[in-house]
Formats: sequence, C-alpha cells, structure tokens
Amino acid sequence: TKWLGITRNVLNNAWHTAAYVHFHRLPVMVHCSHGWDRTSQVCALAQIFLDPYFRTQRGFATLVEKDFMSFGHPFHTRCGHGESRGGDGNGSQRCPIFLQFLDAVYQLVNQYPSQFAFTSRFLLAISDHIYSCRFGNLLCDSEMERTKAQIPNRTTCLWTFLERYW
Repeated sequence: TKWLGITRNVLNNAWHTAAYVHFHRLPVMVHCSHGWDRTSQVCALAQIFLDPYFRTQRGFATLVEKDFMSFGHPFHTRCGHGESRGGDGNGSQRCPIFLQFLDAVYQLVNQYPSQFAFTSRFLLAISDHIYSCRFGNLLCDSEMERTKAQIPNRTTCLWTFLERYW
C-alpha cells in the first residue's frame, strides 16, 4: 500500500512548507494533483508545526473543520459511506486520505507528546468515527452538500461529542 512512504512524504512536504514560512518568512502555495487530498494534509500539518494552538483539542478541531470540511474534502467519495464494498464499478475513488492525515499527526504526537495538548487516544476516537456515519461533520463531499441535506440539523457534531465525553 506504500502507506509509510506516503506518510513520510506528506510529513516531509509539510515540514518544508512550514520551514519556508517560519525560517524564510516566505509565502507558499501548496497545490497537489486534485487540490484537496494531499493539499489538505500538507497544509494542515504545516499549521500544526507552526502554531501550538492547532496542537490543542479545540485548535485541532478548528483546523480539521477549516482545512478538510470547509475546504471540501470529499468524505463521501473517499470513504464510500453508504456504498457497497465493491464501489460503483467506475473506478472507485476511495482512499483513506483523512485517516492518513490522522496517522501523520499520530506520529508527531508519539514523537513529541509534550508539544500536544491531546493524546493519541483523541486521534483514535476521531478515526473510529470516520466510517461510523454517526457525526455529520464527516459526511458528504462538501459543506454545500451537508447544508443541502440538512446534515447539521439531523446529526450530532463530532467535536461537541468529543468535548462532552472525551
């Protein structure tokens, strides 16, 4: 699956992005092939490197909402919510992009636990719900689709749940 190599590349690209911003004081433009898979991963990880706020539970929730949910990460397409395991037969676009992002953050939390205000268990709780379809934040392919389907009115917010019970 090349999982470890991809995780290494994403972390490496995020580090270089953060280095250009922090050390060189240069703006950067990150755009990967589709614009929402690796782009969101790299940009979100770079922000974790640069800003300790995003290493708190509330900050992490804000980051995910901003760089994945509002940016238009296609959760439905990538996770295959509500579809059979075989996909649609037209070249499934399923890919665990968000799970890979959580794994990259997990690697950072395990290597630098004192730099984070949450533990790997927090990330595990999030990863458990990617495929549960219990929380509206992780459904549909865009904010527009979630709004059109009235998802916020029909489901609970993942972050509210984690604040209460985590």
